[in-house]
Amino acid sequence: MRGWAKVVLLFDVGNTHTVAGLTENGLNFVKWRLATQRYETEDELYSHLSTLLNYHRVEIENIRHVVVASVVPSLNHVFSKFAMKYANTSVVWVQADQSSGIQWDVDNPSEIGADRVANAIAAAQISENCIVIDFGTAITIDIIEKRSYKGGAILPGLTTSAHSLFEKTAKLPQVDLSAPLKCIGSNTADNIKIGIVKGTAYAVNGLVKEVKETLRNDPIVILTGGQSKIIQKLIRYDLVEQNLTLRGMYTFLKNACTLGESVDL
Repeated sequence: MRGWAKVVLLFDVGNTHTVAGLTENGLNFVKWRLATQRYETEDELYSHLSTLLNYHRVEIENIRHVVVASVVPSLNHVFSKFAMKYANTSVVWVQADQSSGIQWDVDNPSEIGADRVANAIAAAQISENCIVIDFGTAITIDIIEKRSYKGGAILPGLTTSAHSLFEKTAKLPQVDLSAPLKCIGSNTADNIKIGIVKGTAYAVNGLVKEVKETLRNDPIVILTGGQSKIIQKLIRYDLVEQNLTLRGMYTFLKNACTLGESVDL
């Protein structure tokens, strides 16, 4: 990447992990996964990133824009200060507004998580009728019909469900989650995997089936998110796109530039 003059740095800030991505064109990404709660200041964030940037031969001064999709408001000031101090720019915050190129047909667009906004923007470029399932700390299901965001559903994520179970039940062991092939567990570990992983898959498939029956257009189903690989074999889908959120964040930046906001590419 040495010599890149217009690098965009993107942060998808989740409750458990932050995915940091670098791109020049919104198509190809170098990305890293950081523990969200490990940085509380802009200097700590830079200390984590500097080694990764050096490894990929990216100079901090080559970062033209910093785009953030955050669902952790308490850390937003860290990214604002980081962008100003180290990249000499201000943050472009992803949100459901007129620059996104989508109609937000819900009660309160400001309540939509920034990651879901980015997912919807990217998904609408793939198909104007689609369902996005993002497997993270929470599982989000988002519905786009004729490039209009209709809403969706939120479920506990796989590890969220598992941690809750382990915290409330003293005798149950912690297990590594994986997709079970059977529906009857012969030991405690299999019982937990079937209940959490297969049970979640049935819930997601059932919701998606009902949504498809409700919509007039036949939507494609897009999977994304760090935990989608665990449950992928059990979900009915059309496409997996692990960079969906980052692609949507980059598109949000491009749309903001087109509308004449204080950024340019």
